[in-house]
Amino acid sequence: MIISLGLPTLFIETVGGEEPTCDYVYPPEGAFGKSINNATKVPGRVYIVHLGDTLYDSGRYADGISGMTIKIRGNTSAYSDKKPFKIRLEKASDMLSRGDHRYDDRHWALIRDGNSSLKTMIGNKVNQLIGMAYTPAYEYVNVFFNGDYRGIYMLTETIRRNPRCRINVAKSGFILECDPYWWNEDRYLRTPDGKYFTFKYPDDKDVVVPQLTYIASVVKYVENAITDGTYMSCIDVRSFARWLLAHDILGSKDGAGSNIFITKYDDSDTTLVSMSTLWDFDSIMKLSTDEWSRAHNDTFFYFKVLTNNVNTGFLDEYRRLWQEIGPHLFDDLIGYLEDFRTSPTALSLQASRPYEFERWNYVSSSVDDNINDAISWLRQHEAWLHQAMMTDDVVAAELSGMPQTHDAIYTLNGFRLTSPSSISELRRGVYVRKGKKYLK
Repeated sequence: MIISLGLPTLFIETVGGEEPTCDYVYPPEGAFGKSINNATKVPGRVYIVHLGDTLYDSGRYADGISGMTIKIRGNTSAYSDKKPFKIRLEKASDMLSRGDHRYDDRHWALIRDGNSSLKTMIGNKVNQLIGMAYTPAYEYVNVFFNGDYRGIYMLTETIRRNPRCRINVAKSGFILECDPYWWNEDRYLRTPDGKYFTFKYPDDKDVVVPQLTYIASVVKYVENAITDGTYMSCIDVRSFARWLLAHDILGSKDGAGSNIFITKYDDSDTTLVSMSTLWDFDSIMKLSTDEWSRAHNDTFFYFKVLTNNVNTGFLDEYRRLWQEIGPHLFDDLIGYLEDFRTSPTALSLQASRPYEFERWNYVSSSVDDNINDAISWLRQHEAWLHQAMMTDDVVAAELSGMPQTHDAIYTLNGFRLTSPSSISELRRGVYVRKGKKYLK
């Protein structure tokens, strides 16, 4: 029955019917989060069927030749009964069957989106609309694991170096994550400012001492440059602005767990450190509609320093980007959701949800409800963002610990500033907050 509901059906058959396992771990004192380790890799076969046609088949497991291994992935998401998984193919292929070998890769993920929300789909669309360098491709699928129905998953590309179709860095380049789960990795970098970075490329097991020394020196240089305002020569400012603005648009509640990836194309002095993509949208649209994203004011990464910097280059680029995309992005995103509402995928997703809910013994909303809730939140947030950008709360919200608002700002001479032209204007004046005056 489930195979006929319209979504592609992904079948996993492991050798001997073995289930992957993991250990659950908690952070040391001074760190936070919870995660897993010792995740077992179970060999087997994966294949995908849609409307009677086999779209993909890894074949039976043969080391280095065919088949795949599968393991539990994620951090807090791995604590749920319905586990997320990582699939590693023995032979690089495109599991999304796009008919082009440049999409071939060995690394794929099954994440839990589509069963009760559309947050990853919405986040990926904003990632695309705002112009990030790479947006992971995906497909909703129904999953059977050794004959047992496991529910709706999103089969997606993962964050990997792949110059043909994923993140384009040379062999001498790097992909790092500013990672709250650094304590669960074998190797990590700690900066003088107390930021922790883990390795996506090169793998922490493969990085050699000269690479480690070089990468550590770049990260330290960037951190110092952001602090002293000389960052324009070492970071791709527009990519950093895209990342923050995307999360401000999405209203992401989790500033540390939003998977902050930085990349550098190669080890030459001419390439900049950039941000290539967003990942992990569990916390989007969880804030009030009149708030910046947590990353905007959080000290976990460098955005608070960038928005309150003696060098206004980042802030200027952030405003310029908003002026370019602000007038149409929300309309484009909501139009996309309205089109999705009546799409074959949405109808198949809705038809599959009762089986998902029965399998995991919970009740959730419909696809229509997800779309309606998202549109309602986005429209309210859009109105606030337009006003906040116009009154420059992007910076003023962080001055003197005053509450975020978009009330009037006046100079010491009594003139109202509708759009202050510089940081210096924002740092001197009278702020009117809910009938009270604050002198800055």
